[in-house]
Amino acid sequence: MVLVASPFWLPALPYGLGDSFRHTFLDWVRPVFETLHTVQQGFGHLGTGVLEIFSLQEENRILRARLEALRAQEETHRELFRENMRLRKLLGFRSKANWTVLPAEVIGRELGPWSRGLLLDKGMKDGVKEGMAVITPIGLIGRISEAGPSSSQVVLLTDPHFRVMGRLSESSISGLVTGGPTGECLVTYLPLTEIIKEGQAVATAGGRSFAPGGIPIGVIRKVWKDSSEMYQAAALQPMVRLGAVDEVLVVSWHSDKS
Repeated sequence: MVLVASPFWLPALPYGLGDSFRHTFLDWVRPVFETLHTVQQGFGHLGTGVLEIFSLQEENRILRARLEALRAQEETHRELFRENMRLRKLLGFRSKANWTVLPAEVIGRELGPWSRGLLLDKGMKDGVKEGMAVITPIGLIGRISEAGPSSSQVVLLTDPHFRVMGRLSESSISGLVTGGPTGECLVTYLPLTEIIKEGQAVATAGGRSFAPGGIPIGVIRKVWKDSSEMYQAAALQPMVRLGAVDEVLVVSWHSDKS
């Protein structure tokens, strides 16, 4: 260590030792100094490398932040496109329907064990009344159970309190569509004499009902004989994914009972 810390130590040797000794000693210590010089350069390169690593890490952080911002912007554009398509479908359906329909947005949901419904941003001041049908361009989802001044509640067709007459496709067979106790949708009071097949579509029957006829409700998934053995019942898969509804149409029409 003394040799390293005292670079002027060699010239301080007694002159009488002779040049040959000086040269021999210098040849002996030269590798040591060269090694120390190499180590010193290595530490310098290491310090530079550490700084470059920190610089690259910071650059990567900035690039990741920009990438996340671009992804968020892209998702926003996609959501705007999906919303635009949904609104186009609503407007297109509205222009084709023979009834008066009012677009509304879902602002709340109730999907508990005893009741299943939606809260809409339209109420009596917008023309919404209790008992009106609520649909999407795909099919029926429920009816207005309560109308307030600026909002209204929808009872979904999977709610146990929901009732509407349905008719099976390509037949005159009718049954009562209701919500089940565990969130399913059922068709009951189907005649025992009729053959009910899985995959048959069910639509609203119209007539003396709150909903116009022909609105799709769901598809038959399973058929069985009721425990009373007086009629058949069937499980119904709703056409609309009720948990994913964001916009609806409230239907105003004059049924046969009016």
